[in-house]
Amino acid sequence: MALDLRDRITSRLKNLVSAPLERGTRQAITVAIASSKGGVGKTTTAVNLSVAYALKGFRVLLIDLDPQAHVAASLRSEIHSGHGSLTDVLTGKLREVREVVRSSRWDNLDLAGSEKQLAETETVLSAKIGKELILDGALVATRTHYDLIIIDCPPNLGTLTLNALCAADQLLVPTDMSVLALEGVGDILSALDTLRTRLSRHVDLLGILATRIDRRATMVNNTIQQSMGDLYGNHMLQTSVPQCSALNKAHLAGKPIFEFARTSTGALAYAAIADELRPKLGLAPIVNEAAKIATARVTANVRH
Repeated sequence: MALDLRDRITSRLKNLVSAPLERGTRQAITVAIASSKGGVGKTTTAVNLSVAYALKGFRVLLIDLDPQAHVAASLRSEIHSGHGSLTDVLTGKLREVREVVRSSRWDNLDLAGSEKQLAETETVLSAKIGKELILDGALVATRTHYDLIIIDCPPNLGTLTLNALCAADQLLVPTDMSVLALEGVGDILSALDTLRTRLSRHVDLLGILATRIDRRATMVNNTIQQSMGDLYGNHMLQTSVPQCSALNKAHLAGKPIFEFARTSTGALAYAAIADELRPKLGLAPIVNEAAKIATARVTANVRH
């Protein structure tokens, strides 16, 4: 026991006095994708928006804070191996998220997280002072290497989700067309107000995204969309995600929708959502030739 404690203290001291990580020349916009209800397409949205922006030439980091590790499942055929874990960062063994980043087969997309032990990590964090701000502090140097950081949150309002919200500049809330999901939107926005008033964290609402729209359930959709409009007005995104079997099949295949079914309605929807959100995120169009070629290739594959 004494030896274990000494080793932990020695490791922590080495971490504190080690050289600072190299900083980049960028400053990422950080987006948390969160909902207090599961099954609304949260991970699907995080994965496919990340890939969409990477294909447009932006440097993107996708952080998976969900202990279910669905991001890794959705991209398992695209992720390269790496060392360390997000748990090491959140518990103080490592200082920066960038130390546990893994690359992917997409030139501009990296991944951090996707580990089952995050559930245990959340319990450990709950006893720490300033527990909500740990992730934010671990992104200081990491942000300088990316244009965009997207965080996939657990489907609850626990410590990990609060860390994501405190680290974020913007919040995107996916919701399906159900009464329970509607209540879930209210819960997450209430938590956002609490962070603003009690922790002085200013996080803007990027938008509310309607997902899994079943075109056959016209009456239900119209009723809930009317309620959404009455409550949240222009925060609702113009683009929605239809019920699309290709999105589920892409997840099972471990591929983003642009790789699995480029002509599907799901691919068209997420391409359009990325275009709708880009000016709201302040991401200027990439003008280099490589990005132009990649964007033209994806656009052609999706539309034809």
